[in-house]
Amino acid sequence: MAWCLASIIVAVALCSLLRWGASDYSLAIDITKGAIAVSAVLCLLHEAHRARQRRPVAERWKKRVAAGLSIMAVVAYFDGFRFAYPSFYHRWEYYHYYLGAKYFPEMGYDNLYKCTVIAQDEIGVVTYTDDVTGQLVTLDMSAEVRHPDRKIRNIGADNLLVHASGALAAPEECKAHFSSTRWSAFKADVRFFRTASEKGYWEAMQRDHGYNPPPVWTVMGRILAELHPATKGYMQLLTCFDSAYLIGVFAALYWAFGWRVCALAAIFWGCQSPAPFFWTGGAFLRHDWLFFVVLSACLARKRYHRLAGASMVYAGLLRIFPGLVVIGWLAVAGVYIFRHKRMARSHVQVLLGGVLAAAALLTVSVGVSGSDSYRQFYEHTLRVHDQTPVTNHMGLRVLVAHRFGTGVESGRMKYTMDTSLLDPFETWKEMRSERYAKYRLFGYAVIAASLGFFVHVCRRVRSLWVAGCLGQIFIILLSQITCYYYTFMLLSAPLTRRKRQLEIPLLCLAALSQGIWRWTSWNDDRYTLLTAAMLGFCYFLLYAFAREVRRADSRQASRALVAS
Repeated sequence: MAWCLASIIVAVALCSLLRWGASDYSLAIDITKGAIAVSAVLCLLHEAHRARQRRPVAERWKKRVAAGLSIMAVVAYFDGFRFAYPSFYHRWEYYHYYLGAKYFPEMGYDNLYKCTVIAQDEIGVVTYTDDVTGQLVTLDMSAEVRHPDRKIRNIGADNLLVHASGALAAPEECKAHFSSTRWSAFKADVRFFRTASEKGYWEAMQRDHGYNPPPVWTVMGRILAELHPATKGYMQLLTCFDSAYLIGVFAALYWAFGWRVCALAAIFWGCQSPAPFFWTGGAFLRHDWLFFVVLSACLARKRYHRLAGASMVYAGLLRIFPGLVVIGWLAVAGVYIFRHKRMARSHVQVLLGGVLAAAALLTVSVGVSGSDSYRQFYEHTLRVHDQTPVTNHMGLRVLVAHRFGTGVESGRMKYTMDTSLLDPFETWKEMRSERYAKYRLFGYAVIAASLGFFVHVCRRVRSLWVAGCLGQIFIILLSQITCYYYTFMLLSAPLTRRKRQLEIPLLCLAALSQGIWRWTSWNDDRYTLLTAAMLGFCYFLLYAFAREVRRADSRQASRALVAS
């Protein structure tokens, strides 16, 4: 306990010291993260050096250093506990996910922003006490939304910015779906979020991309949101669920793979740059999918196959993209069927657990969200939102659509952002979509070649958990998701239990990601490079296990030669 406490003190002190010499606190945090990752690499190199000299480091010291670095990484992830969000709840996140889930029957996926400006217009003038300054504030919400420069995202249509006046001109299009009681409750919740947020921050919220999760996520989200009106205390309470999920991730890794994998995962998670605290810290059920996808690998290793299948299905239905990991399981099962003309008993159990979980979750989600919810989800999230370029998207499509060049013809944000347009990124989005359409066949070829290589590797990888962890590459290849979902790269850590030589490269990836974050200033360049780094590392993992396949094939050929 003393060692852990000392690690927390050192991490916080390091953040504070770096703050003095940094131009901003975020720079100090990023330097700290990179330093922790590099320190962990140096410790591993020292361990290997001592092992070669036949003077191995004592196990107790390995555990102490691993625990210390893990705690420092976690403290750095939480920005040294100097939270950017007052009172430790993420207003932007809660506005979208608390309101989106609570009023899903009335608003669906498309009307959050329209209903918000109509509610503000009706609320009019309010007087409240500012949480930060303690001063009494008078605010005219109606004047805010009727300002000629007020814009909202036109979700459900072209996904571009439009003037709020369009929604205000037809209020009944929104209000007709609410009962009078529900409309009053919605206005009270909108009043809370507006008075809890600064004006510029609040208006920027309605220029985001709306409420997007699948109906299965809405089940738990709506249950929790319906329990209590939006208040500061309740938002803080709901934030604890995400903290519990994160603790659960590392507890599951410790249970299934041991202290070393758990520590490595914590250091990588705390030090990587695509998914920092900024995006989803203090949020509402943003890490449930991560817990269940990691848990599926842990359960598979512990041979709880039916539970593993159920956990994987739940993760996939919560956010869709985590389900792409199942391609690894399918590859292993397919190779087994090809060789033995039947399914392995463990594979049947996984399938049974997954089917039962899917049947139960889909039934409940339709009951909670409505029979039309999946059609709405497809239209809004998969057909419109997923096809709309976002500045912090990552994935193969980003690599295909990006061009490093100069001038407007390159299509980069640096040259195409135009503040004279209603949507400054309209030209950037159009050029990015056009470039992907032009080169998408190349993307398909990369996916096909990667799948072939993956199946080749899976000829000898019989473990479902190994194949599932390797299968994370298909999240990059087949989905275009925002950067903060790249915490799925935690699935790399369990693979070090099979191949310890992967530990140093994984930590180097975390350090490299911090370098990319600081070397680039425009989001499209930044996230393209980060995608390339993450995808390259996934190919490196496949290569490492392909060497095992080649050695196994070589031994089999030698035995056949001797037998002949």
